[in-house]
Amino acid sequence: MTENNAGLGMNQDLETLVDDEPDTRLEQGTLSFNESPGVHSQASAYIRSWAKVPRGVMAQDVVTNSNGVDEEVCAYPVLKFEVVSARTVDLENEKKHVAYTVMVRKDGAVQDPHPAVIERRYTDFLELYESLKREFPTLMNNVTFPKKVILGNFAPGVISERSAGFEGLLEHAVREQKLRESSSLTEFLQGREQREARRWMEAQRYDQAVPLLENSFRLLNKIHTDRHPAVMLALCQLVACSHADPTSATPERFADLALHRFEAVSDVDLLQFYVPLLQLCVRLWWTLGRDKRPLEARLNDLKRRGHKVDGCLSLLEAVMTKDNFSS
Repeated sequence: MTENNAGLGMNQDLETLVDDEPDTRLEQGTLSFNESPGVHSQASAYIRSWAKVPRGVMAQDVVTNSNGVDEEVCAYPVLKFEVVSARTVDLENEKKHVAYTVMVRKDGAVQDPHPAVIERRYTDFLELYESLKREFPTLMNNVTFPKKVILGNFAPGVISERSAGFEGLLEHAVREQKLRESSSLTEFLQGREQREARRWMEAQRYDQAVPLLENSFRLLNKIHTDRHPAVMLALCQLVACSHADPTSATPERFADLALHRFEAVSDVDLLQFYVPLLQLCVRLWWTLGRDKRPLEARLNDLKRRGHKVDGCLSLLEAVMTKDNFSS
């Protein structure tokens, strides 16, 4: 599938669009997530709070070469999982527990300015560990996991030991391809946020769903290739929800990125989103005063080649189907 970038009226370097987002770098140890009235779970509240945390300066490891010149350790991006915060959750409808905030970033010559964050409890990590061990016992042979304790769950030493174990588990999982591609890891990384985003979308509260979907897209985009099915689906969900949210300032940027990435996609399951994406962009380009004729020409070409163009689901309807959204 090929498309002329100039014909689509793209006036940006699409390969760097994701890095053009506002800087939301986190300062280690400063996160504080508060519940907001009416949220379906804790996810929307902490994602929004994370986005508002002032940019901090993180320490960067350096080495000194033979000439006495400092050089950054990581010449190429390295995926890092870091537990940056732990808080005690004591709600009426939940057993008291510790919630761990994991920041996921890809650091290289320059630190990742747009980390993703997830918040999980011990039992979530334990479920991931046990699921991977059942499915891939050989690959998980040398992985140790923090044991349950009868007393002292909230002691600083226990929290610190568990945090190190959680980081090790996740870093091991993404190093091994079979573990990285497993449904257990995908569910752990985005299942909770996906389910909440869907509930907000069903309630037509797209403004609440957008930060959850953007965070999921950023997270998956660090772990997988740009055109990996999970990444492309997350991007389509984000485009559809951003377009439906009248307060969103991002639909054009993410729509441009999606069009660019679909140029090299041949996965049949993903092609179901291409026509709805083009049709959404035709409407969006018209409202923005951009030239929509190249997009219309592409739709006509697809129709001539036998693809269904008329009477298709909208992109929002397509990504909201049960098979394309975590249930």
